[in-house]
Amino acid sequence: MSTTPATRRVAVLMGGWSHERAISIQSGTVIFSHLAPARYLCRAVELTMDRRARMLAPGCVPNEAAWRRARPQGLLDAFRALQRWGVEVVVVALHGAGGEDGVVQGFLETLRLPFTHSGVRGSALAMDKEISKRLYTSHGIPTPEYLIINRARPLDAQLRAVRLGWPVVAKPPCLGSSFEVHIVPDAPALRRVVQRLLALDDRVLLERHVRGREFTCAVLQRTPQAAPTALPVTEIVPVASPFFDFEAKYTAGATREITPAKIPARMARALQRQAVACHRALHCGCISRTDFMADARGRAFALETNTIPGMTATSLLPQAAAAAGIPFAALLDIMINYALLQGGSTQ
Repeated sequence: MSTTPATRRVAVLMGGWSHERAISIQSGTVIFSHLAPARYLCRAVELTMDRRARMLAPGCVPNEAAWRRARPQGLLDAFRALQRWGVEVVVVALHGAGGEDGVVQGFLETLRLPFTHSGVRGSALAMDKEISKRLYTSHGIPTPEYLIINRARPLDAQLRAVRLGWPVVAKPPCLGSSFEVHIVPDAPALRRVVQRLLALDDRVLLERHVRGREFTCAVLQRTPQAAPTALPVTEIVPVASPFFDFEAKYTAGATREITPAKIPARMARALQRQAVACHRALHCGCISRTDFMADARGRAFALETNTIPGMTATSLLPQAAAAAGIPFAALLDIMINYALLQGGSTQ
């Protein structure tokens, strides 16, 4: 448990301009509600769709009415105001592009403001699934076979080269929350999906579809010098979706999440080792969560690593932490303490 003094001044950063904006606001609001007023003086800061910021008064609970009253201002002006206020650490509750990819992290580093989660390098590496998979492979971490479709190359020739079997998984390489992830049954459907996805990004990641069970495993690193350790494994069982898609992630009751997963201890240890290996390979800091598919033979394949896992009422990280005996508030203490030890320049 951190020995953070009661006067610690914390800003909770939420919102942003990605498709995960609404989820980020949920995460930030939940985080704010779990930061004890006796220990922390908190300010909520929302990044807006037009890349400005709205900031609430210290201690003001974030809600729709409070945000409506807040005056938008330029990002630099808002963060300079936070510096004048004496902010000591920024809790980053952003998800998706602009918030989880190293952009905001670089901004905070420039201002020498300590912040939670991974730094610029880890954020950028984990956000790009093509780069993540290259690093998984180079570190001996199993991941499904894949190839990249590039907008700059002739599409027909690239589609003819696809040899991943059917169905195949198609996804944008730099979007989170399983947004626009498709399980594609055949070649005609693949052409349509790829054309759709190339309108969102200049690349499409195609991945061999692994039939089996879906798992996730969070990793916690208590200090910058400490060895990362895995939390209990969670099995994800979508109820109404064929896989853990955007709706399944954020709709209450749409998924059964079993923590700890009801699997043999040997399999759980293997998944935990792989999660720690992913955390290390991608240079993550403090917290990460890696998603896996396990085939019928029990072989686990890493799909992606999240550097800012969700902290909503249905999120997986708080469930795993609770299963390890770490209450939500204590998890936040660890994250804030890590950021303070790391300082304004993170890995």
